[in-house]
Amino acid sequence: MTTWQSATIMSGDVKIRYQRAGSGAPIVLAHGFSDNGDCWKAFAEPLTASYEVILIDARNHGQSGKARHGNGAIDQASDVKALITQLGLVKPVVMGHSMGAQMAMHAAGLFPELLRAVVMEDPPMFPDVVPTAAEFAANKARRVGWIDSLKALNHEQLVLRCIAENPTWRAEELHHWAESKHQFGFVSDVVDYEPERTIHWQKLIPQIGVPALLIGSDPSKGSIVPAAAAAEARTLSAHIEVALVRNVGHSIRREAPVQYSALVYEFLRRQ
Repeated sequence: MTTWQSATIMSGDVKIRYQRAGSGAPIVLAHGFSDNGDCWKAFAEPLTASYEVILIDARNHGQSGKARHGNGAIDQASDVKALITQLGLVKPVVMGHSMGAQMAMHAAGLFPELLRAVVMEDPPMFPDVVPTAAEFAANKARRVGWIDSLKALNHEQLVLRCIAENPTWRAEELHHWAESKHQFGFVSDVVDYEPERTIHWQKLIPQIGVPALLIGSDPSKGSIVPAAAAAEARTLSAHIEVALVRNVGHSIRREAPVQYSALVYEFLRRQ
């Protein structure tokens, strides 16, 4: 059983909680929207045998602080930068899933000199279309309604819902997922992720200056990396490798843990 040490740093005026375990070259793992750092543990615990692994709770998530403003990917990447510099991490690999993959992409594009490499699991890679005010408000209302519906359930009910919606997930994933929903700090009085605080992937990827692995999956099952976007990513940066895992959805490492781990470990071996 891995022993995780928990502590916090300050990124500006926001408290950021992290956990660390293992020894060796550092790897920072950034979770997806409404998850927390614990949601990486099923994958991360074996990784600690060869690496120092740091799990970060994003702002408004887990045990990190809430930020009424400054909730774009640029701000989240600045939290990763604060973690790297304050812990004295020497060129870590930064890995992320979904929102965390967007964080990792921003880190690799904005301060590549601090990173060794980056792994992005199914980041949002949609066309560059600015939503109208009405669309933005409707999207925020859907997010708030969704998280409110989850927070209304107790832990056991959340676990059962997770099993019903994700029958292929391993048992060790379930309780962390359920706990993260109760910890999630995104509520109606917190500003949604400001579009101006996020750089669109088509503009950001050419700035990536370190080896990068983009892992996508099946759009028909929920992947948010369209096939055309994955193909375009290859043309935008010589640093990017693209791997597609078939017949799974958005949470690739949870739905295809063996394939996912094989891709990541091979990429890490070459770094």
